[in-house]
Amino acid sequence: MFKPNPANTAIVITDPQNDFLSPGGKGYHLTKNIIEHYNTLGNLEILVSTAMSKGYQLFISPHYIYPHDYSWQFTGAEQEMLLKLRVYQKQNDYTSVGADWVPSLKPYILANQTVISTAHKIASPQTNDLVYQLRQHRKEKVILAGVLSNICVESHMRDLIENGFQTAVVYDATATISEKDFQAAVTNYQAFSSATWSTQQAISQL
Repeated sequence: MFKPNPANTAIVITDPQNDFLSPGGKGYHLTKNIIEHYNTLGNLEILVSTAMSKGYQLFISPHYIYPHDYSWQFTGAEQEMLLKLRVYQKQNDYTSVGADWVPSLKPYILANQTVISTAHKIASPQTNDLVYQLRQHRKEKVILAGVLSNICVESHMRDLIENGFQTAVVYDATATISEKDFQAAVTNYQAFSSATWSTQQAISQL
């Protein structure tokens, strides 16, 4: 059974950035229907605000695409999609509007106690320092949400579990490009995670 508490449980959000979550984002046309159907943005804000008000620490695992990433020689379908859409663009100190934080979540992300990890390059935290940051803050459990449901969220879930973190996923605080992909992700959350919760179920456990 997954029993969270602020001392050892982190809230982890993948890619809470404008390109897939905000109107006008370069990938928003792909995720818009799922976001509206499941109230993803509203649920993310409820989850984060409730958790932080109860003393839980927020961890962000972002996605950034740098100019040198466009010269990658070995790319899969997900990488090709991101490069084609030109999402999450970042160069030195410049961050594009699309790569910036979703406005409703920005105050929580910029709070002093929030940990923003380095960028993951494909989908999982194998290519960033999220696991290191979680261990340095003595976290043993993770409550996970964000985008895309079947790509970054699922990849984070799998890798965190493999690294020994007990993990719960808040399924309606995620979004992806189709209902088929969303349901596939939920099926895998249920197969691997210690809990698969709605937002209301999650906040009732905090």
